[in-house]
Amino acid sequence: MLEPEFEKLYSEMEQCHVKPLWLAERSVNPSQPQPKTVPWLWKWSQLSNFARRAGELVTLARGGDRRAMGLANPGLGGAPYATSTLWAAVQWLNGREVAPAHRHTAQAIRFMIDGQGAYTTVQGDKIYLQRGDFAINPPWHWHDHGSDGDEPAVWMDALDVPLNNYLDAPFFEQGAKDVQQVTAVIDESVLKYGIGQLRPAWEQPVARYSPLSVYKWQVTERALNNLAKVAVSPFDDVALEYTNPHTGRPVMDTMTCWIQMIRPGVHTKAHRQVNSAVYHVVEGRGVSIIGGVRFDWQQGDIFVVPSWTYHEHLNESRSDRAILFSAQDTPVLVALGKYREEALTANNGFQTVKETFDVEKAPAYG
Repeated sequence: MLEPEFEKLYSEMEQCHVKPLWLAERSVNPSQPQPKTVPWLWKWSQLSNFARRAGELVTLARGGDRRAMGLANPGLGGAPYATSTLWAAVQWLNGREVAPAHRHTAQAIRFMIDGQGAYTTVQGDKIYLQRGDFAINPPWHWHDHGSDGDEPAVWMDALDVPLNNYLDAPFFEQGAKDVQQVTAVIDESVLKYGIGQLRPAWEQPVARYSPLSVYKWQVTERALNNLAKVAVSPFDDVALEYTNPHTGRPVMDTMTCWIQMIRPGVHTKAHRQVNSAVYHVVEGRGVSIIGGVRFDWQQGDIFVVPSWTYHEHLNESRSDRAILFSAQDTPVLVALGKYREEALTANNGFQTVKETFDVEKAPAYG
Protein backbone atom coordinates (compact mmCIF):
# COMPACT_ATOMS: atom_id res chain seq x y z
CA MET A 1 0.00 0.00 0.00
CA LEU A 2 1.35 3.41 -0.97
CA GLU A 3 2.02 6.07 1.61
CA PRO A 4 -0.36 9.03 1.30
CA GLU A 5 2.39 11.36 0.03
CA PHE A 6 3.34 8.96 -2.78
CA GLU A 7 -0.28 8.31 -3.68
CA LYS A 8 -0.94 12.05 -3.87
CA LEU A 9 2.17 12.64 -6.01
CA TYR A 10 1.35 9.85 -8.47
CA SER A 11 -2.27 10.96 -8.73
CA GLU A 12 -1.25 14.53 -9.55
CA MET A 13 1.30 13.27 -12.09
CA GLU A 14 -1.32 11.13 -13.79
CA GLN A 15 -3.70 14.07 -14.08
CA CYS A 16 -0.94 16.04 -15.82
CA HIS A 17 -0.01 13.08 -18.10
CA VAL A 18 3.38 12.55 -16.45
CA LYS A 19 4.73 9.03 -15.94
CA PRO A 20 7.59 8.35 -13.49
CA LEU A 21 10.29 6.20 -15.08
CA TRP A 22 10.82 4.11 -11.96
CA LEU A 23 7.29 2.73 -12.33
CA ALA A 24 7.69 1.90 -16.01
CA GLU A 25 11.36 1.07 -16.40
CA ARG A 26 10.91 -2.57 -17.42
CA SER A 27 8.46 -1.71 -20.18
CA VAL A 28 10.52 1.28 -21.36
CA ASN A 29 13.89 -0.51 -21.25
CA PRO A 30 13.40 -4.27 -21.73
CA SER A 31 16.52 -6.40 -21.73
CA GLN A 32 15.93 -7.44 -25.36
CA PRO A 33 13.33 -7.01 -28.13
CA GLN A 34 9.85 -8.27 -27.29
CA PRO A 35 8.10 -8.14 -30.66
CA LYS A 36 4.33 -8.24 -30.82
CA THR A 37 4.68 -9.78 -34.27
CA VAL A 38 4.41 -13.56 -34.01
CA PRO A 39 5.75 -16.23 -36.37
CA TRP A 40 2.94 -17.15 -38.75
CA LEU A 41 2.25 -18.84 -42.07
CA TRP A 42 -0.49 -18.28 -44.64
CA LYS A 43 -1.18 -21.23 -46.95
CA TRP A 44 -1.30 -20.53 -50.67
CA SER A 45 -4.20 -22.93 -51.04
CA GLN A 46 -6.26 -20.52 -48.93
CA LEU A 47 -4.79 -17.27 -50.26
CA SER A 48 -5.27 -18.20 -53.91
CA ASN A 49 -8.85 -19.23 -53.21
CA PHE A 50 -9.59 -15.89 -51.53
CA ALA A 51 -7.89 -13.99 -54.35
CA ARG A 52 -9.80 -15.80 -57.09
CA ARG A 53 -13.13 -15.28 -55.35
CA ALA A 54 -12.36 -11.62 -54.72
CA GLY A 55 -11.61 -11.28 -58.43
CA GLU A 56 -15.10 -12.55 -59.18
CA LEU A 57 -16.95 -10.52 -56.56
CA VAL A 58 -15.04 -7.32 -55.78
CA THR A 59 -14.70 -4.49 -58.27
CA LEU A 60 -11.64 -2.27 -58.11
CA ALA A 61 -13.86 0.67 -57.20
CA ARG A 62 -15.18 -1.25 -54.21
CA GLY A 63 -11.72 -2.48 -53.28
CA GLY A 64 -10.19 0.98 -52.97
CA ASP A 65 -8.70 0.78 -56.50
CA ARG A 66 -6.49 -2.19 -55.52
CA ARG A 67 -7.86 -5.70 -55.03
CA ALA A 68 -5.31 -6.45 -52.33
CA MET A 69 -5.78 -8.80 -49.39
CA GLY A 70 -3.55 -7.79 -46.49
CA LEU A 71 -1.98 -10.43 -44.27
CA ALA A 72 -2.93 -9.64 -40.67
CA ASN A 73 -0.43 -10.99 -38.18
CA PRO A 74 -2.39 -12.38 -35.20
CA GLY A 75 -0.01 -10.74 -32.74
CA LEU A 76 -0.84 -7.21 -33.87
CA GLY A 77 -4.32 -6.91 -32.44
CA GLY A 78 -6.28 -7.02 -35.68
CA ALA A 79 -4.15 -4.51 -37.59
CA PRO A 80 -3.81 -5.50 -41.28
CA TYR A 81 -0.02 -5.75 -41.03
CA ALA A 82 2.29 -8.72 -41.50
CA THR A 83 4.85 -7.28 -39.07
CA SER A 84 5.00 -4.12 -36.99
CA THR A 85 6.79 -2.34 -39.86
CA LEU A 86 5.68 -4.17 -43.02
CA TRP A 87 2.34 -4.47 -44.79
CA ALA A 88 2.13 -7.51 -47.08
CA ALA A 89 -0.69 -8.59 -49.34
CA VAL A 90 -1.75 -10.77 -52.22
CA GLN A 91 -3.10 -8.64 -55.06
CA TRP A 92 -5.32 -9.96 -57.85
CA LEU A 93 -5.87 -8.30 -61.23
CA ASN A 94 -8.36 -9.67 -63.74
CA GLY A 95 -7.51 -9.87 -67.42
CA ARG A 96 -8.02 -6.62 -69.38
CA GLU A 97 -8.38 -4.73 -66.11
CA VAL A 98 -6.71 -1.50 -64.95
CA ALA A 99 -5.86 -0.58 -61.36
CA PRO A 100 -5.87 3.24 -61.60
CA ALA A 101 -2.93 5.55 -61.02
CA HIS A 102 -2.13 6.90 -57.59
CA ARG A 103 0.91 7.73 -55.50
CA HIS A 104 1.84 7.60 -51.83
CA THR A 105 4.78 8.20 -49.53
CA ALA A 106 4.83 4.56 -48.47
CA GLN A 107 7.58 2.65 -50.26
CA ALA A 108 6.39 -0.44 -52.12
CA ILE A 109 7.61 -3.56 -53.87
CA ARG A 110 5.85 -6.36 -55.70
CA PHE A 111 6.89 -9.90 -56.57
CA MET A 112 5.09 -11.52 -59.49
CA ILE A 113 3.51 -14.86 -58.56
CA ASP A 114 1.62 -15.73 -61.74
CA GLY A 115 0.00 -14.34 -64.88
CA GLN A 116 0.81 -13.24 -68.41
CA GLY A 117 0.28 -9.84 -69.99
CA ALA A 118 0.33 -7.88 -66.74
CA TYR A 119 2.22 -4.62 -66.53
CA THR A 120 2.92 -1.80 -64.12
CA THR A 121 3.72 1.78 -65.06
CA VAL A 122 5.85 3.68 -62.55
CA GLN A 123 6.44 7.37 -63.17
CA GLY A 124 5.87 6.94 -66.90
CA ASP A 125 8.02 3.78 -67.24
CA LYS A 126 5.85 0.85 -68.38
CA ILE A 127 7.20 -2.60 -67.59
CA TYR A 128 5.72 -6.02 -68.31
CA LEU A 129 5.86 -8.57 -65.51
CA GLN A 130 6.27 -12.33 -65.61
CA ARG A 131 6.46 -14.95 -62.90
CA GLY A 132 9.45 -14.34 -60.62
CA ASP A 133 9.96 -10.70 -61.61
CA PHE A 134 10.57 -8.23 -58.77
CA ALA A 135 9.43 -4.62 -59.20
CA ILE A 136 9.97 -1.56 -57.01
CA ASN A 137 7.77 1.45 -56.42
CA PRO A 138 9.70 4.37 -54.85
CA PRO A 139 7.82 6.84 -52.65
CA TRP A 140 5.61 9.49 -54.26
CA HIS A 141 5.92 7.93 -57.72
CA TRP A 142 2.79 7.67 -59.83
CA HIS A 143 1.94 4.05 -60.57
CA ASP A 144 -0.88 2.08 -62.14
CA HIS A 145 -1.25 -1.59 -63.03
CA GLY A 146 -3.02 -3.29 -65.88
CA SER A 147 -3.30 -6.33 -68.08
CA ASP A 148 -3.18 -6.61 -71.86
CA GLY A 149 -4.04 -10.30 -71.68
CA ASP A 150 -7.06 -12.38 -70.82
CA GLU A 151 -5.46 -14.19 -67.88
CA PRO A 152 -5.65 -12.90 -64.32
CA ALA A 153 -2.43 -11.84 -62.64
CA VAL A 154 -1.48 -12.21 -58.99
CA TRP A 155 1.48 -10.86 -57.07
CA MET A 156 2.72 -10.23 -53.55
CA ASP A 157 2.90 -6.63 -52.34
CA ALA A 158 5.04 -5.35 -49.49
CA LEU A 159 4.96 -1.75 -48.24
CA ASP A 160 6.35 0.10 -45.25
CA VAL A 161 2.83 1.33 -44.38
CA PRO A 162 2.98 0.56 -40.61
CA LEU A 163 6.28 2.41 -40.27
CA ASN A 164 5.09 5.27 -42.46
CA ASN A 165 1.95 5.67 -40.37
CA TYR A 166 3.81 5.36 -37.06
CA LEU A 167 6.05 8.24 -38.14
CA ASP A 168 2.95 10.31 -39.01
CA ALA A 169 4.26 10.59 -42.57
CA PRO A 170 1.49 9.20 -44.81
CA PHE A 171 0.46 11.11 -47.92
CA PHE A 172 -1.72 9.75 -50.72
CA GLU A 173 -2.99 11.22 -53.99
CA GLN A 174 -5.31 9.80 -56.61
CA GLY A 175 -4.35 10.30 -60.25
CA ALA A 176 -6.36 12.63 -62.48
CA LYS A 177 -6.65 9.77 -65.00
CA ASP A 178 -6.82 6.02 -64.46
CA VAL A 179 -3.85 5.40 -66.74
CA GLN A 180 -0.85 7.69 -66.63
CA GLN A 181 0.95 8.71 -69.79
CA VAL A 182 3.80 6.41 -70.76
CA THR A 183 6.79 8.69 -71.25
CA ALA A 184 9.54 6.11 -71.71
CA VAL A 185 10.34 3.26 -74.06
CA ILE A 186 8.79 0.01 -72.78
CA ASP A 187 11.13 -1.51 -70.17
CA GLU A 188 13.43 1.52 -70.48
CA SER A 189 14.95 1.14 -67.02
CA VAL A 190 15.91 -2.47 -67.83
CA LEU A 191 17.53 -1.39 -71.08
CA LYS A 192 19.46 1.41 -69.35
CA TYR A 193 20.38 -0.12 -66.01
CA GLY A 194 19.79 -3.87 -66.38
CA ILE A 195 23.51 -4.59 -66.53
CA GLY A 196 24.48 -3.37 -63.09
CA GLN A 197 28.17 -2.80 -63.74
CA LEU A 198 27.41 -0.16 -66.38
CA ARG A 199 25.33 3.01 -66.56
CA PRO A 200 24.86 5.80 -69.12
CA ALA A 201 28.02 7.90 -68.92
CA TRP A 202 26.11 11.20 -68.98
CA GLU A 203 23.88 10.37 -66.00
CA GLN A 204 24.68 10.86 -62.34
CA PRO A 205 24.08 7.90 -59.99
CA VAL A 206 20.66 7.66 -58.34
CA ALA A 207 21.29 7.10 -54.63
CA ARG A 208 17.97 7.18 -52.78
CA TYR A 209 16.40 4.21 -54.57
CA SER A 210 17.23 1.90 -57.43
CA PRO A 211 16.81 3.37 -60.93
CA LEU A 212 15.98 -0.15 -62.14
CA SER A 213 12.20 -0.59 -62.02
CA VAL A 214 12.14 -4.36 -62.43
CA TYR A 215 14.58 -7.20 -61.74
CA LYS A 216 13.83 -9.93 -64.27
CA TRP A 217 13.61 -13.53 -63.08
CA GLN A 218 15.89 -14.99 -65.74
CA VAL A 219 18.71 -12.68 -64.57
CA THR A 220 18.02 -13.42 -60.91
CA GLU A 221 17.95 -17.18 -61.47
CA ARG A 222 21.25 -17.08 -63.35
CA ALA A 223 22.83 -15.13 -60.49
CA LEU A 224 21.60 -17.69 -57.95
CA ASN A 225 23.00 -20.58 -59.96
CA ASN A 226 26.33 -18.80 -60.40
CA LEU A 227 26.65 -18.01 -56.69
CA ALA A 228 25.85 -21.60 -55.76
CA LYS A 229 29.00 -22.69 -57.60
CA VAL A 230 31.34 -20.60 -55.45
CA ALA A 231 29.91 -19.50 -52.07
CA VAL A 232 27.02 -20.04 -49.66
CA SER A 233 25.90 -18.69 -46.28
CA PRO A 234 25.69 -21.06 -43.28
CA PHE A 235 22.45 -19.32 -42.26
CA ASP A 236 20.71 -18.66 -45.59
CA ASP A 237 22.46 -20.98 -48.10
CA VAL A 238 22.52 -19.33 -51.55
CA ALA A 239 21.24 -15.83 -50.80
CA LEU A 240 21.26 -12.66 -52.88
CA GLU A 241 20.12 -9.14 -52.03
CA TYR A 242 18.48 -7.05 -54.73
CA THR A 243 20.53 -3.85 -54.89
CA ASN A 244 20.68 -0.42 -56.45
CA PRO A 245 23.05 -0.94 -59.42
CA HIS A 246 24.50 2.55 -58.92
CA THR A 247 25.39 2.23 -55.24
CA GLY A 248 25.25 -1.44 -54.23
CA ARG A 249 22.86 -0.46 -51.44
CA PRO A 250 19.32 -1.79 -50.85
CA VAL A 251 16.73 -0.94 -53.49
CA MET A 252 14.99 1.52 -51.15
CA ASP A 253 15.56 3.35 -47.86
CA THR A 254 13.18 1.39 -45.66
CA MET A 255 13.12 -2.07 -47.25
CA THR A 256 15.51 -4.54 -48.69
CA CYS A 257 14.57 -7.70 -50.57
CA TRP A 258 16.33 -11.03 -50.90
CA ILE A 259 16.07 -14.07 -53.10
CA GLN A 260 17.57 -17.29 -51.79
CA MET A 261 17.92 -20.88 -52.84
CA ILE A 262 17.93 -23.68 -50.31
CA ARG A 263 19.64 -26.53 -52.12
CA PRO A 264 18.47 -30.15 -51.82
CA GLY A 265 19.36 -31.64 -48.45
CA VAL A 266 20.62 -28.38 -46.94
CA HIS A 267 19.81 -27.53 -43.32
CA THR A 268 21.01 -24.02 -42.49
CA LYS A 269 22.14 -23.00 -39.03
CA ALA A 270 20.00 -20.77 -36.84
CA HIS A 271 20.54 -17.08 -36.23
CA ARG A 272 18.49 -14.09 -35.20
CA GLN A 273 18.49 -10.46 -36.28
CA VAL A 274 16.99 -7.18 -35.19
CA ASN A 275 14.69 -6.94 -38.19
CA SER A 276 11.46 -8.50 -39.40
CA ALA A 277 10.93 -10.35 -42.66
CA VAL A 278 8.05 -11.58 -44.80
CA TYR A 279 8.89 -14.66 -46.93
CA HIS A 280 7.16 -15.92 -50.06
CA VAL A 281 7.85 -19.45 -51.31
CA VAL A 282 8.62 -19.03 -55.00
CA GLU A 283 9.39 -22.66 -55.72
CA GLY A 284 9.64 -26.01 -53.99
CA ARG A 285 8.84 -27.04 -50.45
CA GLY A 286 10.70 -27.10 -47.18
CA VAL A 287 10.77 -26.24 -43.51
CA SER A 288 11.62 -23.18 -41.46
CA ILE A 289 12.11 -23.50 -37.72
CA ILE A 290 11.17 -20.15 -36.19
CA GLY A 291 11.46 -19.64 -32.46
CA GLY A 292 11.47 -23.40 -31.91
CA VAL A 293 8.33 -23.99 -33.99
CA ARG A 294 8.46 -26.03 -37.19
CA PHE A 295 6.73 -24.40 -40.17
CA ASP A 296 6.25 -26.64 -43.22
CA TRP A 297 5.85 -24.64 -46.41
CA GLN A 298 5.35 -25.17 -50.12
CA GLN A 299 5.11 -23.07 -53.28
CA GLY A 300 3.03 -19.93 -52.82
CA ASP A 301 2.95 -19.92 -49.02
CA ILE A 302 3.88 -16.74 -47.15
CA PHE A 303 5.39 -16.69 -43.66
CA VAL A 304 6.81 -14.21 -41.17
CA VAL A 305 9.97 -14.13 -39.05
CA PRO A 306 9.70 -11.55 -36.24
CA SER A 307 12.58 -9.49 -34.91
CA TRP A 308 15.20 -11.19 -32.70
CA THR A 309 13.77 -14.65 -33.30
CA TYR A 310 16.01 -17.60 -34.13
CA HIS A 311 15.26 -19.13 -37.51
CA GLU A 312 16.75 -21.78 -39.78
CA HIS A 313 15.70 -23.39 -43.07
CA LEU A 314 15.64 -27.00 -44.22
CA ASN A 315 15.12 -28.52 -47.66
CA GLU A 316 14.29 -32.18 -47.09
CA SER A 317 14.18 -33.02 -50.81
CA ARG A 318 17.09 -34.97 -52.26
CA SER A 319 16.65 -33.55 -55.74
CA ASP A 320 14.58 -30.34 -55.85
CA ARG A 321 15.68 -26.86 -54.87
CA ALA A 322 13.54 -24.43 -52.87
CA ILE A 323 13.42 -20.69 -53.66
CA LEU A 324 12.41 -18.04 -51.12
CA PHE A 325 11.78 -14.34 -51.73
CA SER A 326 11.72 -12.00 -48.72
CA ALA A 327 11.02 -8.36 -47.92
CA GLN A 328 12.82 -7.07 -44.83
CA ASP A 329 12.97 -3.82 -42.86
CA THR A 330 16.75 -4.08 -42.29
CA PRO A 331 17.76 -0.71 -43.86
CA VAL A 332 15.77 1.20 -41.23
CA LEU A 333 17.50 -0.62 -38.38
CA VAL A 334 20.92 -0.18 -39.97
CA ALA A 335 20.38 3.55 -40.59
CA LEU A 336 19.32 4.08 -36.97
CA GLY A 337 22.21 2.06 -35.57
CA LYS A 338 19.86 -0.57 -34.11
CA TYR A 339 20.69 -3.61 -36.23
CA ARG A 340 22.45 -6.60 -34.72
CA GLU A 341 22.73 -10.29 -35.53
CA GLU A 342 23.53 -13.34 -33.43
CA ALA A 343 24.20 -16.95 -34.33
CA LEU A 344 22.84 -19.75 -32.18
CA THR A 345 25.79 -21.48 -30.51
CA ALA A 346 24.00 -24.21 -28.54
CA ASN A 347 23.22 -27.62 -30.05
CA ASN A 348 25.72 -27.08 -32.88
CA GLY A 349 23.66 -24.15 -34.16
CA PHE A 350 20.32 -25.95 -34.53
CA GLN A 351 17.16 -25.22 -32.55
CA THR A 352 15.22 -27.80 -30.61
CA VAL A 353 11.79 -28.16 -32.20
CA LYS A 354 9.11 -27.73 -29.55
CA GLU A 355 6.03 -27.97 -31.76
CA THR A 356 4.81 -27.97 -35.36
CA PHE A 357 2.72 -25.07 -36.63
CA ASP A 358 -0.83 -25.94 -37.63
CA VAL A 359 -2.97 -22.98 -38.63
CA GLU A 360 -6.08 -24.86 -37.51
CA LYS A 361 -4.66 -25.46 -34.04
CA ALA A 362 -2.46 -22.37 -33.67
CA PRO A 363 -3.08 -20.30 -30.54
CA ALA A 364 -5.15 -17.15 -30.84
CA TYR A 365 -3.16 -13.96 -30.49
CA GLY A 366 -4.35 -10.42 -29.99
